[in-house]
Amino acid sequence: MKKPVVTTVHTVLQSPNQGYYTSFVEVIHHSRRVVVMSNKAVEILRKVYSTPAEKIVLIPHGVPDLPFMEPNYFKKELGFAERFVILSFGLLSPGKGIEVVLEALPEVVKNRPDVLYVILGKTHPEVVRIHGEKYRESLQKLVGANHLENNVLFIDSFVTNDELFNFINSADIYITTYLSQEQITSGTLSYAIALGKVVVSTPYWHAREALAGGRGYLVPFNDPKALAETLTGILSKPEDFPKVRQAAYEYGRTMIWPRVSEQYQHLFREVYRESAHKNPRKTSIMPKSSRDYFRRRDLCGMFERLTDDTGIFQHTKYGIPDLRYGYCADDTGRALGVIMRAARFENEFRYNQLARKYLSFILYTQREDGGFHNFVGYDRRFLDKTGCDDDTFGRVLLGLGGAVALSSDPAIAALAKEIFDQAIAGRCPDLPLSTHPKAIAYAMCGLYDYLKKYAGASHVKGLLRAGADCLVGLYHTNKRTGWEWYGPTMTYANAKVPYALLLAHNIFKEDAYRDIALKTLGFLTDIQYNGEYFDIVGNQNWLTKGAPRAYFDQQPIEIGYLVETYCEALRQTQDENYRNLANKAFSWFSGNNRLGTPVYNLQGDYPLDGLTENGSNENSGAESIITFALGVTCLKEISNKI
Repeated sequence: MKKPVVTTVHTVLQSPNQGYYTSFVEVIHHSRRVVVMSNKAVEILRKVYSTPAEKIVLIPHGVPDLPFMEPNYFKKELGFAERFVILSFGLLSPGKGIEVVLEALPEVVKNRPDVLYVILGKTHPEVVRIHGEKYRESLQKLVGANHLENNVLFIDSFVTNDELFNFINSADIYITTYLSQEQITSGTLSYAIALGKVVVSTPYWHAREALAGGRGYLVPFNDPKALAETLTGILSKPEDFPKVRQAAYEYGRTMIWPRVSEQYQHLFREVYRESAHKNPRKTSIMPKSSRDYFRRRDLCGMFERLTDDTGIFQHTKYGIPDLRYGYCADDTGRALGVIMRAARFENEFRYNQLARKYLSFILYTQREDGGFHNFVGYDRRFLDKTGCDDDTFGRVLLGLGGAVALSSDPAIAALAKEIFDQAIAGRCPDLPLSTHPKAIAYAMCGLYDYLKKYAGASHVKGLLRAGADCLVGLYHTNKRTGWEWYGPTMTYANAKVPYALLLAHNIFKEDAYRDIALKTLGFLTDIQYNGEYFDIVGNQNWLTKGAPRAYFDQQPIEIGYLVETYCEALRQTQDENYRNLANKAFSWFSGNNRLGTPVYNLQGDYPLDGLTENGSNENSGAESIITFALGVTCLKEISNKI
């Protein structure tokens, strides 16, 4: 093959024989990507076949994009009116365990004589070739022996897609009783879920994933008695049907063919770009030793380079501190939060020295009403008269919360708590600390960290919930078809908002918080990730709903917060795709971006301020250092499972 190969794998055996193993490893070796359809398949490819993580892509089994329908109309069309229909469909073979259903059915029929079990499909061609129709005949004999002639219908034929969908729609329950747990992908199960069926299944690997979260029912392998009890129990509670059906249907929407085709399209584009011979784009032009950021030993030095006895400088010229712009509280707050996380991996004493300087600066900027001045000149004079805006307040709160929760230095933790308490004193716990989504999100991060140390702080908990509810409200107010966001415009620090909702979910266990966070994170990803590299929204006019987006200037803050949010999503969902996205996003610094240019100064060993139309911005201010260090630290956290 001269063209790049992408291989889609339906079945991945955990205990292969030598011939299968040898052949499959060779296929993997010659493939640019291997597509699998379940998380378990990813795990087996890694552990059994030693497949590199970057070669594996998870794309679900495609399913039809059909509406949610009630069965009665289709029952009438198929001649099943007034019957309670249980369906199995697909090519018939012994491994599917149809005999287990036939053994369980007599007990079910005792209570529901109107049950009709439909077995739809021809016998598998390979089974017919080797054994003829012995398996089908054995099932038919079992029907007679169990006196089920009025309750079982064999349909020995292939059907068109439309006919198949009619049969599935007619069913009240879809049943799948594979005898082996190694069934890693089932198209019939995927179809049944997509059409919103109540599914009863043995716990093979695909079923475990697909039916989790109340989307169906699992029964032990080869256990007719347990199957009969489960079916009888389901039939006795018809009021549960709508909830289970709706959960299955909503899950199925993630697998519809248009979405699956888009994922394949992105994948093929990515592979094509990698293999193109004419003017190939350099996905990374930095040496591996420089790209291996998460093993860096001296992040602390980056902060020390920009910090004097007063605080951290806002800006630099070519990496040299520019004293004309002095310091600001919002940079100092964020720097404090990041170094408290980084201190768990590196020289804690040096980080504590920095933390004391940053806390001293924040204490100096705090006003009597609890708020903060933001800008301070090199001569330590306040440069703003009225104090900080909501963003600054939230960013300072973020850093203080981190110091409260994570510092092992009692003085740092105590002073941070004192400043924090004064900042929120008098704030109504039923109202968010701002009306701006980014400011709310920053503050929520600080409130969340505070609660890690003082879980019983009801005032803090109230403010956190108020902030989360406000973000949920903003999402519902602004979302439209093709626009899943918290406002009509996407500007800076975007990923911080879904990140804050994920943190709120950790405290309150409200599904809506996590669901909206993941939806909006997915929307943010779709806009900025083309399957090969992150092309983040630039600050030249940003992105407004219905208008063209800006591609420059791209800034490190977007990457740092994306990495942070993907890492938290990984912790909460165990979906390894988020780990891949986090690493892809971080590779933006090393040149995996629109221009193929590193946003990093190798000689000085520090990140740069952004990506412009003409290349990298050669300056390196506080925000760049902070968000780069945040990305490094978050990748370390998921590597060390913190």
